[in-house]
Amino acid sequence: MAMRVFLDTNVFIYAFEFPGSNSAKIIGLLNEGELEAFITPQVLKEVVRYFRNLHNKELADEFRHYLLEVCNIVHEFEIEGEMQKNRGKIKDSDLQQIAAAKHLQLKLVSYDKDFENFEEYILPREFVKSLGKAQSNTKF
Repeated sequence: MAMRVFLDTNVFIYAFEFPGSNSAKIIGLLNEGELEAFITPQVLKEVVRYFRNLHNKELADEFRHYLLEVCNIVHEFEIEGEMQKNRGKIKDSDLQQIAAAKHLQLKLVSYDKDFENFEEYILPREFVKSLGKAQSNTKF
């Protein structure tokens, strides 16, 4: 059975931009079926926006299709209670991610210091290490 994990926007971006990174290793494990990934619609929008703005529409569309195919989407209505509990503890742009991770009792893999005060947060490098896999030298 695949390990369940919440993946933040930056994991997908770093995986693409830095093929030797720990984020790339995580996406490799996702593609191999060793991980079951969860994201929010916000993560989907952020990834697509990044690739549209910094690359091109075609790549952004490919990422949208990929994320919708391989990730489970956690919708805001599912995590409203958890969002209320955590409002004010983190900036609004990160609220959905932490609420989803808490609600589903998952690790939140990200390279974002805004999550540092939450027990669910884990850096990509530390996550790869926790799986017993070889890590790259990057934290991300």
